[in-house]
Amino acid sequence: MRERLGRWRFARGLKACTAADDEVLTQYAGAAWPSPDIPAREAPLLALDFELDGLARNAHVLQAGWIGFDSSGIALAGARSVDVRSLRQLDDSAVAVHGIGEERARQGVALQEAARSFLGDLAGRILVAHGASIERDVIRRISKAMFGIEAPVCSICTLQLERRISPNLVGSDAYRLSAARKRHNLPGYAQHDALSDALAAAELFLAQLSRLPADVRLGSLESW
Repeated sequence: MRERLGRWRFARGLKACTAADDEVLTQYAGAAWPSPDIPAREAPLLALDFELDGLARNAHVLQAGWIGFDSSGIALAGARSVDVRSLRQLDDSAVAVHGIGEERARQGVALQEAARSFLGDLAGRILVAHGASIERDVIRRISKAMFGIEAPVCSICTLQLERRISPNLVGSDAYRLSAARKRHNLPGYAQHDALSDALAAAELFLAQLSRLPADVRLGSLESW
């Protein structure tokens, strides 16, 4: 039931994008989206991560990093990372985490330019992220502000999947991206850089996928 409802909402969102007076959204809606019934190993994927100015729902996007991949590997040549312009006073506690200060933020690209880039690359692909609800919500918020329409996003959350593969672990840090990677014998990466975190999530998902049945359906892993 949940999967059917999610698919219905996704299709309704694409229909709204089709009627939009913007090339990015119409191309997004017209992309060849994978069926939920295909094996997950056949799905086209895009790992995406945002660095934000804090945890508020209206937090500014300060950096976006993304990379396309599938079960055969990660296309490093297509990796993208952009700093996003912000002219406001930033949250000191957030700056201490991601290291993007106000001077650097003022030199970034416009949010509209960054959004057009990652929406173009996301068209026809399933978003992969660790804690993917954040990326989904940010994309919806940005597209609503830019186009008046929330672009629908179909995603796979490596955090949720790790809870499924390794349930009932104790400790608040047990399911963090770095801890999950360690359990799958993946190397440690510097955290809180958008592209580095996107690549880390892509590698983690491929490791997780190798532990799932070969015929696991894409629809059984998706969320909306």
